[in-house]
Amino acid sequence: MSAYRGGILMRNEKDAVLENVKRYLRESQNIVCVTGLRTVVEAGGIDIWDRDNLYRIEKEYNASPEELLSAGVFATKKEKFYDFYKKETLTQIPTPGPAFYALKKLQDVGKLKMTVSMNIYGLEYGVGLHNVVEIQGNIHSHYCPECRNNFSPEYVRDSVGVPVCNKCKVAIRPGIRLFGERVRNDLYTAAAQACADADMVIVLGTNLYGEKVQYVTGHYKGSRLVLINDKPHFSDRYADYVLYGRTDEILPRLVDEL
Repeated sequence: MSAYRGGILMRNEKDAVLENVKRYLRESQNIVCVTGLRTVVEAGGIDIWDRDNLYRIEKEYNASPEELLSAGVFATKKEKFYDFYKKETLTQIPTPGPAFYALKKLQDVGKLKMTVSMNIYGLEYGVGLHNVVEIQGNIHSHYCPECRNNFSPEYVRDSVGVPVCNKCKVAIRPGIRLFGERVRNDLYTAAAQACADADMVIVLGTNLYGEKVQYVTGHYKGSRLVLINDKPHFSDRYADYVLYGRTDEILPRLVDEL
């Protein structure tokens, strides 16, 4: 594991960086955490944006994940949408790992005030986190657009062809944000306001370059923005401290010593 502070590589000072982050955790009483894709992969999920998976998907489906999970394909080619969605999203559903249990501990001691999820698997709820803002929606919320009945991922995954409501016989709508759809303003506002009010922000398993992460964390004006991710990215310089490695190894190590 190596570390950055203020954009300067500190390989020889990683212990000092860890101690500073631990001190911030002890001192902070209003922490917001943003969870990204690597937390899902560490929990057993698939990264469809991985280079090898992108190549495989393009070859198998003759389209990119962004196209296949788009509002346009859902509206006009539901069979194609659900063929991809069921195989690539619902077949291997991850379960919460140590990073999420570390967040639960932060919540239990009264420090974690909000989790902003950039994922679709609801892993935060799996460990009992409260006050979760799901920017991308949740696979556990498939619903009928007519009667609003909810259907489980298993119901959708095991259906033949396009899953339909057993009452209305209309196609079920996935509860995730599809490409081409805007993020709900109320979700953006809640996440941004929480970051603006926070005394510490922790970003797990993603970089700071993505538009949604930029928008949410951009409202934080403090000096305790901590990024934990598996690989360097040029946007790391916007964090106050960066720790490289697995989130499910680093975060528990930080939190267990509170």
